[in-house]
Amino acid sequence: MSQHSTVPHDTDRPAASAATDHDPPETAVPADEEPVTCPYCGQPFRESATRALHVGEQHADAHSPAEGEAYESAREAESDELFIYHLRVIAALGVLYAVLVLLYMIVLA
Repeated sequence: MSQHSTVPHDTDRPAASAATDHDPPETAVPADEEPVTCPYCGQPFRESATRALHVGEQHADAHSPAEGEAYESAREAESDELFIYHLRVIAALGVLYAVLVLLYMIVLA
């Protein structure tokens, strides 16, 4: 028996137009976890911040003011995390460049 249950979502929604038509992904949820689900479409999420981002982006016209605040908070946190990630990438590229220049200088010496 599988440890994950497959949860299809958006099964009760009408078919979307051709411009936005897509197959919703099946989500594997471990049997010992209780996922946070979207109150509008039932899609499961591992974290409440991811759910807040989904609700704010996919259900912007239907969400409550509290869900809007949660979306803004999650978006701000995601933006901060992305900024830190970009700093790390730039630092890694700088170190890589410096190492390559030093190796090139040693080889030519």
